[in-house]
Amino acid sequence: MRAADLGCLTDFVNTHPKGFDMEVGERGDCLSGGQRKCIGLARAVIHDPNILLLDEPTGSMDNSTEAWVKERLAQYSEGRTMLVSTHRTSLLEIVERIIVLDSGKVVADGAKDTVVDALRRGRIGRASV
Repeated sequence: MRAADLGCLTDFVNTHPKGFDMEVGERGDCLSGGQRKCIGLARAVIHDPNILLLDEPTGSMDNSTEAWVKERLAQYSEGRTMLVSTHRTSLLEIVERIIVLDSGKVVADGAKDTVVDALRRGRIGRASV
């Protein structure tokens, strides 16, 4: 139930007539993209890992679901290592450190505030090939 809550699935499951027994279709074809992401998050945390690697964890989610997930991920990540790969700047709220990659090369690595400030000032450029 904790994993379902973190994945923002509790309301969705509780309002469905079949609850957790609902049909999701092959590869989640009966679900929206955001719902598939929520299920993926729940599956990722079900065994309570110490390290969590998330690739675009809030992609395809609406803004309210994303806000809910960010809040829960921020709480969940306390005392754990969480690596987040994303293009969504809204997720930067829940990280402490940012590594910026360009063409597979690290162009910035540091504390969130330092890297964000450098990006805003245009001090971080493209990787030289």
